[in-house]
Amino acid sequence: MDYTGIIIQREDGKKVFQLRDNKASIANPNKWALFGGGINKQEEPLHAAIRELKEELKIDIKKEELTLLGVFHDFKKKNYIFIMSIKNNRRLQLQEGAAIGYFTSAEMIWKKQVVFSLRLLLLVYPLIYYVKKERIKIKV
Repeated sequence: MDYTGIIIQREDGKKVFQLRDNKASIANPNKWALFGGGINKQEEPLHAAIRELKEELKIDIKKEELTLLGVFHDFKKKNYIFIMSIKNNRRLQLQEGAAIGYFTSAEMIWKKQVVFSLRLLLLVYPLIYYVKKERIKIKV
C-alpha cells in the first residue's frame, strides 16, 4: 500500500510530528513520524493526505494548502510527501497517536525514537525544497 505523509511547517520554523502509539500491531510503534497514512485503492494521494489530516488532527484543509514535495520509492511502495504551512496558533486536536510534538528538523534528527525514513527525509528536505522552489522560479 502506498503512503502519504505531510510535513506541517509552523511560522516559528517548527514542524508538527506524531508519536505513534506503542502497539506491536502497527508499523513503527512508539516512534516519531509524520502525520499521514496509507492510500486506499482508487484514492488520489492528495485526497489521502487531506483525509489523514482530518482523521488524525481533526482539521479540514483545502487541496491548495498542500504542495507535493516529492514521491520517494522504497522496496514495495511509493511515499507521497506533501508540505503545508500553518499559523503557530492553529488548533490541532490529536485523534490518533500517543502525542503531538513541535520540533525543529535539527531537534527531530537527533531524537532516539524517530522513524528512520523520517530522519533521512529531514536531512535532505532543505535541498529538495530549495531545488523545487528554484525550478518554479525558472519556469515563471
